[in-house]
Amino acid sequence: MDNAGLNGNGHRLTPICIVDAGIAWITLNRPEKANAVSSDLLDDVLEALDAAESASDVKAIVFSGAGRNFCAGADLGELLEGGRTAVRALLDRFREVGRRFEASVLPVVAMVQGAVRAGGLELLLCCDAAIASDDATIGDAHALRELLPGGGSSVRLPRCIGMQRAKWMILSGQSITAAQAVDWGILHSAVPANRLKQAAIALAGEMSVAHRDTLARAKSLLVASFTLGRADALENEIRTLEAHASTPAMQAGLAQFIGRRHASTPRNASDAKLGNVPDAV
Repeated sequence: MDNAGLNGNGHRLTPICIVDAGIAWITLNRPEKANAVSSDLLDDVLEALDAAESASDVKAIVFSGAGRNFCAGADLGELLEGGRTAVRALLDRFREVGRRFEASVLPVVAMVQGAVRAGGLELLLCCDAAIASDDATIGDAHALRELLPGGGSSVRLPRCIGMQRAKWMILSGQSITAAQAVDWGILHSAVPANRLKQAAIALAGEMSVAHRDTLARAKSLLVASFTLGRADALENEIRTLEAHASTPAMQAGLAQFIGRRHASTPRNASDAKLGNVPDAV
């Protein structure tokens, strides 16, 4: 995959980020290494996220990998050469990328093809949605190299697909097809490779209908649902909406909805007819 949108006339924000028609395409750019993630590449992703979130014309992010494969995992050479210090440095950056994806004011859609392994799966799990070519394969794969998850799959994968399936994926190191990943909930959908970009653009558009403030708060609720107890999560939902109620985004949204309702209702409409018009969404 290349790192440009369908129009091919976007402008570059950073070495790995191009904006085209309101979408920031952030692309892992080590195809000769199957986009193995190094500390430098993760720094590039963080720089690209900063740039995309600072650009007022960006509505969503599509996160992809150049070449035949999305991402084969971490750069094992960096881990082997640097020892424990390198492990900590790389995984601290990895955790920060995951945190930033989950907290971003922009929807983050992963667009994947080919091999999605280990760290590639862990990056995918941090995104708000993921779409794949129907020939993609997805696996944890750490155990095949006597490694352990370090980018979050032991935490996010069981919450995504359940403990039994997560144990099998992590302990066996085996991969699954894109169709199976859709069935298990890892992927939103899988499409033929020649339709992947169009489908990613459509998915990003569907998930970016709201104001950035609304999107960021909605995403924060979903993250909190996994970190807070049930009662605290329900209280957090109300408090978050309470804080959101005074924002220009919510006020404008309500005013637009009420105005549209009034404009479509005849002045002499009966109460019975009005009963078919919803007062809330």
